[in-house]
Amino acid sequence: MPPVRIVAKDEWTLVNATGTEQNTCGSRRGLQGGGAGVLQPWHRLFVVLLAAMFAQVVTMAAASAAAGAITEYALPPNGGWCSCPAAIVLGPDGNLWFTENGGAVGHGAIGTITTAGIITEFALPAYNSSPVGITPGPGGTGLWFTEQNTNRIGEITTTGAITEFNISLSGSQPRGIVLGPDSNMWFTQSLANATTTTCTGHHCSTSTSTKTGYIGRITPNGTISEFAIPYAYSRPFWITSGPDANLWFTDEGTNSVGRITTGGAVTEFALPNASTNPGPHGITTGTDSNLWVGEANSSQVAQVTTIGAITEFSAPGGPAGIVSGHDKNLWFTEATNTSAVGTMSTTGAVLASNSLGSSQYKDPQGITDGPDGRLWFTEESGGTNGAIGAITSS
Repeated sequence: MPPVRIVAKDEWTLVNATGTEQNTCGSRRGLQGGGAGVLQPWHRLFVVLLAAMFAQVVTMAAASAAAGAITEYALPPNGGWCSCPAAIVLGPDGNLWFTENGGAVGHGAIGTITTAGIITEFALPAYNSSPVGITPGPGGTGLWFTEQNTNRIGEITTTGAITEFNISLSGSQPRGIVLGPDSNMWFTQSLANATTTTCTGHHCSTSTSTKTGYIGRITPNGTISEFAIPYAYSRPFWITSGPDANLWFTDEGTNSVGRITTGGAVTEFALPNASTNPGPHGITTGTDSNLWVGEANSSQVAQVTTIGAITEFSAPGGPAGIVSGHDKNLWFTEATNTSAVGTMSTTGAVLASNSLGSSQYKDPQGITDGPDGRLWFTEESGGTNGAIGAITSS
C-alpha cells in the first residue's frame, strides 16, 4: 500500500518507491526533462522560492499568534478505521513525525506533517502492527518506532524507507522508545501478567502467571538486548533520556518511576499515591534538570529528582503526554477528564489549561516542541479519523 500525501486544495497524490508522483485524478507527472507539462528550470526556482516564502510566513504567523491559539489538522479518510495517532516527535528534517495505531486501513502507519499542515503517511507492512512510540535515531538520518502488536522495532528514513527488527521475547508489547546517551535506542516492553487458558476436550482451566516488564536496547545495526524489571506486575510505558546519563521510564503496573543505567541496572521509585493507581504516563526532562511525569488517573504532575525524591503537583485533566517547551515550561495533554492542553512552570504552578472545545472528546495524547513556536500534539479521537494539533506557546 503506497503512502498518501495531502497537498493544497485537497489534491491527493500517491508517492511510490522511486519518488515519482501519481495524481489520482490524472496522468503521471513528469519530474524530469523538458516539454509540455514539465517544470522548466526557472519554474522550479520560482516554486522553491515561493515555498520558502510561504514557510516563513507560516512560521511568523505562528510565532505572532496569541499564546494558547490552537490549530487542528484532521487526518485523511482511512476506510472507516480510526487512524488514532499516538506519539509525536520533531524529526531530523524539521517536520513532525507521529505514529498511527490504526492507520493505513488497520495496518498501522507512520505519519509526518509539515508546519504548514501538509500530511504524508507511510503504511507499515504487517496488518495490525499498532505503532506506539517514535523518536529520532542516531546520526540524524531517520526515526525509530515501536510496533506493539507485531513485536517489532522499526526504523524509517525521512523518505519513508522502513526496516523492521523482530524482538526475541514473544508478545512483549513494545511501546515507548528513545535515543539513549550511548547512541543506542532504548524501549519499554510492557509484557504484563499473562492469563493462559488450557483445554482438554470440553474441560478448560485458566491460570495467571506473574510476569514482569522489560526494558529493551537495540543498536543501530539491529542487535537487541532485554533487561527484566525486578518488580512483579511491572508494566513500563514511556521512556526518556535523563539528565544523569541514565534512562527513565514510567511504570503503570507498579505505579512507579523507574531508572535504568546503560548497563541494565534497574531501580524504581514508587509514587506517593501508588495505592490509588495514579497511572504514570508521559515522562520528560525539565529545564530544572529533574524528571517530570504526567499522572493520567490522579490529575497530578510529579517532579522526580535523579536520586528519586518525588514531589506532586495538582494539574487539570489527567495529564498524559508531557514535554518541556522552548519557553522553559512543562506542557502536557489533558486526556482523562477533559480535552485540553495544559502548561505548568517548573515550580509546579499551573499556568493555563487550553480547551480543545466541548463538542467532541478528542483524547489528546503525545506532545512535542515544534520548530515554529508551537507545541504539537496528537488527538486520538479528533476529527473523524484522528487529528494533529498545534498550540502557540508564547
